Amino acid sequence: MMGRPVSLRGLTIVFLGLFLTVTLLAGFGTFFATLSMVDDLVDHRIESESLAIAPAGLRVNRAQLAHRILELTSQRDTGDLGMLLIDVQGRRIAGNATFTRALPLGFSALTRQDRIEGLTAGRVLVREIGGGMRLAVFAETEPIDNYVSGRRRIYIAGFGAIIIVVLTGLLLFRRLVGHRIEQMRLTAESIIDGDLSRRVPIAGDGGEFDRQAAAFNHMLDRMNMLMTEVRNVSNDISHELRTPLARLRNELALLEQREEAEPVRARLQLATAQADELLGMFGAMLRIAEIESGSRRTAFAPIDLPALIQDMVEMVQPLIDDRRQHLIVTRSSAMPLAGDRQLLSQLLLNLLDNAARHTPEGSEIRITAERQGNSGCIIVTDNGPGVPAEQLALAMRRFGRLDRSRSASGHGLGLPLADAIARLHGGTLELADAGPGLQVTVSIPL
Repeated sequence: MMGRPVSLRGLTIVFLGLFLTVTLLAGFGTFFATLSMVDDLVDHRIESESLAIAPAGLRVNRAQLAHRILELTSQRDTGDLGMLLIDVQGRRIAGNATFTRALPLGFSALTRQDRIEGLTAGRVLVREIGGGMRLAVFAETEPIDNYVSGRRRIYIAGFGAIIIVVLTGLLLFRRLVGHRIEQMRLTAESIIDGDLSRRVPIAGDGGEFDRQAAAFNHMLDRMNMLMTEVRNVSNDISHELRTPLARLRNELALLEQREEAEPVRARLQLATAQADELLGMFGAMLRIAEIESGSRRTAFAPIDLPALIQDMVEMVQPLIDDRRQHLIVTRSSAMPLAGDRQLLSQLLLNLLDNAARHTPEGSEIRITAERQGNSGCIIVTDNGPGVPAEQLALAMRRFGRLDRSRSASGHGLGLPLADAIARLHGGTLELADAGPGLQVTVSIPL
């Protein structure tokens, strides 16, 4: 069962179908109703003339009938009428016409095939009037020759003009509405891609579309202001805390180097490591804010994805070896895309580091680059403990820490940072169960 049309194209098609159906039905209905009305009027007239010549139930002398028919056919007001009186054998007694075929009793139609001079279409009434005689009275249903075909052309031209005008108006209306909707769609897609300055164009005519666009733009302005305020708060906090935290970290490092700090050196080293972790967290927050602003798009340049993956694999290989893990790289052909090399390197490092830190020694980590349709995909898979399905969303949240990883180092910004980089490039990052282990798939349009 087909659903109701919900798209502009679907509504246009439905309206066109209904309009054409109703218009065609109205045109044909009017045309044939007019023909039927003319036939009824002619039938009424020839019946009246037939009864006037030979009233029903009255016996009329043949000679008198012939004389009466002769008088009527000579009168001007009956010049368009045809009359014929015949006997039982079909021989003509009186009248101003002859027929090439035997006509049935009652009303019937006459056409050009009946070969009546000057008649292209008409109606005839044949009655038995007694005495073995039949009276036929007929009249034209067309005031001029080929009137029906001419009227048909008039109807086609008239209703055709209506259809053309309505179709033209509808197509222009659809184009106008479709253009406005397309402008809103492009604006929304630009904002999704990070261009928060994009707005719906306003024509300036003050119409409904302009008022809608203005309201939409005001909403975007308000949302942008709120997002900017929230971003500024987090950025200000990060900036303000990084400086004193960096000073604290330096003081701890200096204290650690003193001889008198020997009894607490281990604790000072732990405090320095925690300060480094906090500095890394604030740096990641500022990095995410910078990426989400979209300003890094200006640094986009052609990059060969498989070559970049190979460079990053060589960089993390020592870490993998230290943890006695196995890193397998599935090589692929060249796959050029436009992007920020530094940010994509950060994305790869985050994914590989996340896989290495959250899997035990001896685990296998696999990274693959492959083309899927119009996108280049980076797939990182491990055979570690994985992530429960109910905690996949938590792993993508900022500062999201799984229950088993709360005691481990980290600040829960690795995957969110990788996700922000993927979205900056118009792509997506998805987590899935590798059975066992975790599979991270990053898709970036080529």
